[in-house]
Amino acid sequence: MSNSYRPGQAVHWHWRDGTARGRIAQRFERRVQRTIKDATVVRNGSPRDPAYLIEQDGDDLVLKLGSELSAA
Repeated sequence: MSNSYRPGQAVHWHWRDGTARGRIAQRFERRVQRTIKDATVVRNGSPRDPAYLIEQDGDDLVLKLGSELSAA
């Protein structure tokens, strides 16, 4: 279920021709905007499909919707 991820939980998602991985840092049930690597990223989180800020190795951040993620 896309709204069941919690901070610290490992997740993965499809990225280009492979899979990317990370850990949930924050959950948002509303519109959220972050500047990541000089690019503005927006996700329209909701109670049914929250947005998640994800930490990857090397301190990289990613903003994804729960519907884009799978538990690792």
